[in-house]
Amino acid sequence: MAPIRWVCISDLHLGALNSLLTNVTSDGERVDATAPSPVLLALCECLRSLRQPGQAPPELIVLGDLFELALTAPEDAATTFSQFIAALRPGAPDAPVAPALRFVPGNHDHHLWSRASDDRYLQLLEGDPSATPSPRDRHTTNLLPSNDRVPVRDRFIEILAKRGNAAAAITVEQSYPNLGLVDDSGKRAVILSHGHYIEPLYRMMSLLDTVFGSPRTGAVEAWQLEADNGGWIDFFWSSMGDSGDIMRVTRSLYESLQSHEAMHAEIAAIERAIKAATESRGRADIEAHTVAGLLRAGVGTAVRERHRPGIILSPHAEEGLVAYLNGPVATQINAEIGRPADVTFVFGHTHKPFVESRPCSSFPSPVDVVNTGGWVVDTPQLNPLKGASLVVIDERLNAAALRCYAEGPDASSYRLSIAPVNAAGPNDLVEELRSAIDPDRDPWAQFTQVTRATVDERARQLADRLRTLSSDLNQLNLKADGRSASS
Repeated sequence: MAPIRWVCISDLHLGALNSLLTNVTSDGERVDATAPSPVLLALCECLRSLRQPGQAPPELIVLGDLFELALTAPEDAATTFSQFIAALRPGAPDAPVAPALRFVPGNHDHHLWSRASDDRYLQLLEGDPSATPSPRDRHTTNLLPSNDRVPVRDRFIEILAKRGNAAAAITVEQSYPNLGLVDDSGKRAVILSHGHYIEPLYRMMSLLDTVFGSPRTGAVEAWQLEADNGGWIDFFWSSMGDSGDIMRVTRSLYESLQSHEAMHAEIAAIERAIKAATESRGRADIEAHTVAGLLRAGVGTAVRERHRPGIILSPHAEEGLVAYLNGPVATQINAEIGRPADVTFVFGHTHKPFVESRPCSSFPSPVDVVNTGGWVVDTPQLNPLKGASLVVIDERLNAAALRCYAEGPDASSYRLSIAPVNAAGPNDLVEELRSAIDPDRDPWAQFTQVTRATVDERARQLADRLRTLSSDLNQLNLKADGRSASS
């Protein structure tokens, strides 16, 4: 089999209670740091089996949300990552990946990009005191790492990796928001990204600027998106985990989106708290009623979109995907690669793996689009559209999607399947993988077994947390209503 040069994975959400790769206590309330998750260990063995004897280990590319920094304590995320590195053993003779990792941050670990890019910016200033780095240097990397004057090294992840494997010198470099791979001819390119900017929620400041500011003309570039919205993403989506008790409140609010009963109990509690915090009764009632109404309308829309059956991407996300390809991605490709005939876009974020194509006006042919899914259980009700894939790429940029599992009612949903990503022309990699891998034998059979059991367990634990949350809030609201009536 031709050597695999890159292995791509995303949305591990290490440290999150709903992550399959985090070891969690049986009640689902705490991270159990005494041992790695069985799914994490099984996944690492499957990755190890992809490397053939005599072949150099591939580079691991993580497309964002490696860490859960919004809904869990950083210590839990860091411990789980160290377990991940200890299981991978980069640098060992049988290591499934090389000791050089590429990281493309996502919305749940965006704070790591802000930290590392600040370090790079200072290096640029220190290296040439007379230089004035451009906004692109501050807010993005180049599409091709070879074009970066100073790479963005992630010292934080490197130190955590050292704790997991002290024997190897592991380097971690970041690309953001996009990473490009191109073949020698310049005719084939693979672009990799976390993908959060396809959603309007993460472009909120840019959208507000179009209403209250001066609308831009022409295509929006990647650095402009980040300059507008990076602070907003850091504010809530990737740093709340370091907020003590507030983090647990944030996690409860986030999880309550999965239950109508819990969601409405949360909103009722917020409404009650606003009334109690303001001395003016009339003003308090108006403020509380207004906030509750906005929350019910906004959250209700989010829940309907989240649970809409049979749809991989919402209409807004579909529109955002094409706009992102035609705008930031096309601009970077034109500047650094030219006009390749074959473009593949790989992203995560949505937790729904798929392989499709999209016609885009900025490209000569439809763009092959593949989603890597995610390693979390978002809802108590299993969704067969959700699951996780590995994307493997060889030196000719042939790519294949290894669908590791999909949430589902039977064992067949958890059996490995292999599909071509860039199907235009021959793709020997897919056939070679299908010949080399037997999904019904270990390590893949063991992976299937532990993954199915853990998915069921995470769904049960989430349902239990939501029931407890709803019960506690409803009791508090009833007591408060009783006191108000008696007064």
